[in-house]
Amino acid sequence: TKMQIFTYRDFLKDKSSLTFEQAEKIYDNLISSVNIHDPKFQEYWKKLIELCAQYSEARGKWFTLTREEQHSFDGARTILHNDIRKLLLDIRVWIQEQDGDVSWYTEFNDDRKRMGDFANYLNYVYAVNAR
Repeated sequence: TKMQIFTYRDFLKDKSSLTFEQAEKIYDNLISSVNIHDPKFQEYWKKLIELCAQYSEARGKWFTLTREEQHSFDGARTILHNDIRKLLLDIRVWIQEQDGDVSWYTEFNDDRKRMGDFANYLNYVYAVNAR
């Protein structure tokens, strides 16, 4: 079978999608709500970026896999997604404990897909900066 070709516009057709502009706003609000040099934040952030890279790789390969491969691969991808969601929640709780602004978190609308979109955005930011 022929592989389907996608564009960013295809992604935007899903009304729950997190746009680049929305992701950028969340990112800016998140990093301005905390001391980014704090060792605890640095620990959280390093782990988040590592998970985002793994998750983006898994998502990027998704349409190259056969149905059988997708089925066997789905559990690992879901675990990565859940780990990212939990880490974002842990970061939110930690920032809240520091009396920081956590309004950035509400922009996810408690939607796991939007959190996955954000993970892909973070990976994109780090990937293009590593050139």
